[in-house]
Amino acid sequence: MTADEDIPDHDPDLVVSRTLIVTAVTAEADAVCAGLMGSWSRGRTRLPAGPGNLVSPDWDRQLLTTSTLGPYVGRRRGPVTVLAAGTGGPAAAAGTATALAVASAAGQPFDLVVTMGVAGGFRGWAEIGDIVVADRMVAADLGAESGLDEEPPSAPVGRISEMDRNLGFHAAGAPTHRSPDGRASTGGGAFLTLDDLGLGSSTVRPDPELVSRLHTVLDATGRRIVTGTVVSVSTVTGTERRASTLTERLDPVAEAMEGYAVALAARSFGIPATEIRAISNPVGRRDRAAWNLPAALASLRTAAAALVAHPDGLVAAEALPVAGGAAASAGSGPQHGSNGTH
Repeated sequence: MTADEDIPDHDPDLVVSRTLIVTAVTAEADAVCAGLMGSWSRGRTRLPAGPGNLVSPDWDRQLLTTSTLGPYVGRRRGPVTVLAAGTGGPAAAAGTATALAVASAAGQPFDLVVTMGVAGGFRGWAEIGDIVVADRMVAADLGAESGLDEEPPSAPVGRISEMDRNLGFHAAGAPTHRSPDGRASTGGGAFLTLDDLGLGSSTVRPDPELVSRLHTVLDATGRRIVTGTVVSVSTVTGTERRASTLTERLDPVAEAMEGYAVALAARSFGIPATEIRAISNPVGRRDRAAWNLPAALASLRTAAAALVAHPDGLVAAEALPVAGGAAASAGSGPQHGSNGTH
């Protein structure tokens, strides 16, 4: 599509979904809300492809309003609600589940959940200012380490419970489990995922059609769009060694904290979920001087503007079967996208 071409008029039969956008902190929510405000013009109904001409749809005429979701307060514009749920997986999951439960009880359930915020980018894949669309969300440090740093003590006398063995507490290590792709767990310092331990899945995969559509929509921003694995961690990477370990094990494009947890909360309600990130810093040795939060927040704002301005941005998604427990759509092996992506 050239810069002079217009994206087609809104399809009158297109149903805009009730969407919950979850961020970690208020600064991210502010950027998303600024994007939702857009640059609405009463006479415009089409979105030129140029990155500076994002125009909000008709429902954008109303101002942002507060939305009370149990103990949380979100901000709403039309069918889109933005919630700063807190930093890290537990806080994000709690906020998301509460918001979904309150909306469902009120007879106005959400149709789609999107995690948005800033993230670290892995060198060579995502640079500062790039926008990342997750095609796989992985809880990178949720599992167990396997291996010994020194000679193991003598095996204790008596029966060892299977639970202890499964959790890796016994010197003999965890029993062998196979991942969804059939790979057996390996010892010698390997990391055991929930899949390896037989305790669920460490991976959630968004619907590929949704990922592809969002990639296309976000192309209108003029930013570089990267599709790939986004890892969710409880401790942000601060060394080159850990960045290298994550790259070797998962080949991710970005690192954040909340996407996996938000997706699990959404799936427990049968609601599709995805993750969009704007890169603020390289993943590796912690160097705050190398961070560029203003650039990342500007990209986040532009991404949000595109989601509501593009006719295919936030359309009703097909509901998922309600998840029974922690298991979600699992898979292994990174798969990355196009347009400068890997």
